[in-house]
Amino acid sequence: MHITALKRFSLLIAATLLLSVSSWADYKRINKPNPDDPLEVALFRLDNGLLVYLTENHETPRFYTEIAVRAGSKHDPAESTGLAHYLEHLLFKGSDEFGTLDYEKEQVHLDRVEALYEEHFMETDPDKRKAIYAEINAAAAKAAQYAVPNEMDRIYNAVGGAAINAHTWHEETVYKVGLPANRLRQWAALESERFADPVFRLFQTELETVYEELNRSLDSKSRIISYAVEAALYKKHPYGQQHTIGKVEHLKNPSLKNIGAFYDAYYVPNNMAIFISGDIETETAIEVIDEYFSGWERKRLPRAKKWREKDLDGRELVIARHKSEEYVLLAFRTEKRSHRNTEVLSVLDMILDNAAAGLINLNLNQQQRVRAAGSYPQQYNDYGAQYLWGIPKDGQTLDEVEQLLLEQLEIIKRGDFDDWLIPAIVTDFKKNLKRGQESDFARVSVMRDSWLGFEKWDDAVAAIERIEKVAKKDVMRAAKKYFGGGYVAGHRISEQHELPNIEKPELARIDIDPSRESDFGRALLAMPVAPIAPVFVDRETDFQVEKDARGRTLYYSPNPLNDLFSFSITVEVGTYEDNTLSTAAQLLGKSGTAKYSAEDLKKEWYKLGSNFGLGSGDNETRISLSGLDENFEASLDLMFQLLSAPSSGPQTLEEMKKIILAGRSDAKKQATSISAALEEFNRYGGDSAYLRMLPEARLNALSAEQLYAVIGRLLDYKHTISYTGSLPLPQVKAALDRYFPLRGGLKDPPPYRFRKVRTTDQTEVYFFDKEEAKSNVRLEFGSVPYDERMNPAVQLYNSYFAGSMSGIVFQELREARALAYSAGARYIEGNRGKDQNRMVGAIQTQADKTLEATEAFVELLENLPESPDRFSIARDSIINRYRTAKIGFRGVIGAVRSWEKLGLEVDPRIHRYATIQESTIEDMLSFHKKYIAGKPKLISIVGDKSKIDMERLRAIGAVEEIRLEQIFVD
Repeated sequence: MHITALKRFSLLIAATLLLSVSSWADYKRINKPNPDDPLEVALFRLDNGLLVYLTENHETPRFYTEIAVRAGSKHDPAESTGLAHYLEHLLFKGSDEFGTLDYEKEQVHLDRVEALYEEHFMETDPDKRKAIYAEINAAAAKAAQYAVPNEMDRIYNAVGGAAINAHTWHEETVYKVGLPANRLRQWAALESERFADPVFRLFQTELETVYEELNRSLDSKSRIISYAVEAALYKKHPYGQQHTIGKVEHLKNPSLKNIGAFYDAYYVPNNMAIFISGDIETETAIEVIDEYFSGWERKRLPRAKKWREKDLDGRELVIARHKSEEYVLLAFRTEKRSHRNTEVLSVLDMILDNAAAGLINLNLNQQQRVRAAGSYPQQYNDYGAQYLWGIPKDGQTLDEVEQLLLEQLEIIKRGDFDDWLIPAIVTDFKKNLKRGQESDFARVSVMRDSWLGFEKWDDAVAAIERIEKVAKKDVMRAAKKYFGGGYVAGHRISEQHELPNIEKPELARIDIDPSRESDFGRALLAMPVAPIAPVFVDRETDFQVEKDARGRTLYYSPNPLNDLFSFSITVEVGTYEDNTLSTAAQLLGKSGTAKYSAEDLKKEWYKLGSNFGLGSGDNETRISLSGLDENFEASLDLMFQLLSAPSSGPQTLEEMKKIILAGRSDAKKQATSISAALEEFNRYGGDSAYLRMLPEARLNALSAEQLYAVIGRLLDYKHTISYTGSLPLPQVKAALDRYFPLRGGLKDPPPYRFRKVRTTDQTEVYFFDKEEAKSNVRLEFGSVPYDERMNPAVQLYNSYFAGSMSGIVFQELREARALAYSAGARYIEGNRGKDQNRMVGAIQTQADKTLEATEAFVELLENLPESPDRFSIARDSIINRYRTAKIGFRGVIGAVRSWEKLGLEVDPRIHRYATIQESTIEDMLSFHKKYIAGKPKLISIVGDKSKIDMERLRAIGAVEEIRLEQIFVD
């Protein structure tokens, strides 16, 4: 019998029973220390079959963990697609111990809900189904009176949790959270209870939320083409036939019994694994995990299904439709991820597209033979595929783009690529591996992917060694084998996509009482923990600043972990000063130097393992460089060669202009870009970034000389240099003096230009009519200039109002009313002194729920629900995050610079932390009353007018229907 986590830690708290680790089931380490393993992973197996991967990383006092199940959409029953994904959502709802006030009373109604759903599942008569649904509604409302919605998220937030999430894909479902280092035992108690004894409560509203998620996918241009191609690529396998979110008819007609059966079959310890990276002690961690997870019984797993796909025969064309840019997606079958050719296929993909010097990067993107193109692999446990994609230029056909992509494969078959490319790719892999070691999330991802692929950990560690052995002949052989036969060619054309028939269900609203708390949750939060003292940035040890009389300031921060550097030059000159800067930056990316052509320069960057970029905002331009410290000086030399004497062919700029204009034309078709432009116009009027772009006539009149001169003038201004790496400061300074000598003083940058949100006496709604399954709604208004004294209250309000799943916005709009999959809000402070603060809320909702969602959001902004319990959780959450919010070495300079722009000393969090500990709910309510309530709002909506009552919308505010020419530049 399962011993619940509540019983275990209650006994520990009461000190009535002390149990040593040997009292629990045993575990054993199943891998030996590997001197080649940079993560030094310790791999354990509990007696019940549960695998545990542990790696220590003491950079910050936190750990990140995932619990993975080898059960995804591939395992869904054909009559209940989307089931694995449903279950992911439901496993946030609690158990018989938490998420409920009285499970015994709740269970009566939950059993009734389950029985009614089975009747609904089997019934075919529409009128009878409607009557059953009404009964479900009534039974669900009765069950909900005992529920504690999102108690899991509430607990995690209270103890300083972050990144609380989950995902479902073809092979897996994965549950994620990051926590302070002193919360390991609480994590184990909560997660062991969650997985061993789940209860599928609040099912009805969560199902509607999943349907909202489906609506988003049905409007997604990328998913529309991917679904069409995968259905042709995998005609039998669930990879192509069962989308992870599920089919509309299955989402609207679920079976709780099928979900329970799926859980019973796959959510067993011998089909699951735990992965942890962070500030842990390995032996302590495995003892705690064994203590809490060992009572969970293993089961025999269902026999794995197999699907055999026929080989593809020739070219198979599929057509998809979406009002956006046209697009080509080619798919070739390759191999599953455990195949011996995995590393060869990885190298082959990088030869095609490594974002710098691959064949597609140089032959198509750099030469502007298409608007954009690339490639990516997908290797699953049963099959694998290589994808190539491309976007045509204006006047170019999809067939022409397809042919250009195929030509790159022929080049590989012939071996017509440079010999240096494979060694450079190996360097790239090594560099990315080093960078990943800095992140607990990346470290866990590597372990999890190895387990999901049934790969031994030592084999995963040896992947780089295998990649190093890949030769040119291996790549050529693989190209001939996998790209000489059939393939799927997906063409997405710019036409209206098919929309689902949507109907807003009648749902009983759930009463969200924030004071509710289960006995389990109360006891868990009462568990004693050793406090962690916050660590703030130290000017003496974390960074150095050196200024010279000419106007150059250097920030230096050491990298104690590896030999990767980050370097940047920031000049406070942006598109407000010169709106040709963004075009100049694009041209620079297509340019070479006096010594190297544009293509050869890309090759040199890649050989060095370096990345270069230049980007401009309203008031700032940033030149960035990153790579290996051993090549820092050579990279710096290349960078200044490019900045001082860029060059390009006579047609480079002209082709670039055509591509820019084609992109602008396509932006006017897409809901995402229309929404962004509408919001900018509503917020800033004629000062919208979309209206400050270069008009077509001015763009066409530009010359390369003009644009290069704009780049050349940047470093005549005073600027800031940042370096994080392993080289000592004197060596960095010497390199700068060698490759970037200054002659004379530098000019002051132009005055910073602040943008102000337009003011209005009443709420105004800007509406754009677009045929979509969902509506994009944004609510905002301008506030006062930045004031550091407000910061603690701002943090408290944001945490209380919209803090993760336990915040008011999520609870009221998604959990209680099922009005959206995505809903959020934030009071955003200015990013420098005198910059204006603003309040922003956003929601994506089914088109016929637009009014209800908007009205509910406005009501929440106006009348903030008051709850001392919720406030205590919000405040505790912030305090616990401060205690473990040590800024890693990569983030120090950025944080210091952001504080300086606000006119603050290092580290302002010291004062903020102290203030928040003394704050009360009255402080937060006072903030809301003064800065949020009663303010006229600017509401932007992109949605389907035919599904919205426009007269009712006018009751919210004055409505103006907006045209494309108002929000986009000519």
